[in-house]
Amino acid sequence: MAAVAVIILLIIGGVFYVVYSQNKSTEFSNPNGTTSDSQVQTITAEELGLVITVRPDNLAVKFKLNKADDIKHVDYQITYMHVVEDSPDPVSEGVTGEMNIAQDGITETDYRTFGTCSATCRYDKEVSDVKLVLKVEKKDGKIYSLEQAIPLNPTEE
Repeated sequence: MAAVAVIILLIIGGVFYVVYSQNKSTEFSNPNGTTSDSQVQTITAEELGLVITVRPDNLAVKFKLNKADDIKHVDYQITYMHVVEDSPDPVSEGVTGEMNIAQDGITETDYRTFGTCSATCRYDKEVSDVKLVLKVEKKDGKIYSLEQAIPLNPTEE
């Protein structure tokens, strides 16, 4: 029963984050306190120096931004599909986080697990369609976005 409650909370949290980040992506506060309908520009992985690392067992992923000198803040979302027992259809999951680069200088995430971990880890099975979405705020206040598919390592069958 507790596991079901945790899953429901994760789903609700994920939905809230997606809705909130979509609303936030079109309206931003200017330094003078007013809001403007800023157009979010796309940015490339090369411009960010993005390096994505998939763990050899395909159970986790991490990323690093090597060109982050002009970046203030990054919100990220890693989404993927996986198979659930007794369900004919794959289920969508996601992991969200942020990097406060201007405050702490950290430009690399730890491994983000496909599943849940507390005392022990429960890994999601048959993970596919992994995607990284970044919302990048530069020090000049401009907002950029990147959506990057993440290929998993080939598996031996």
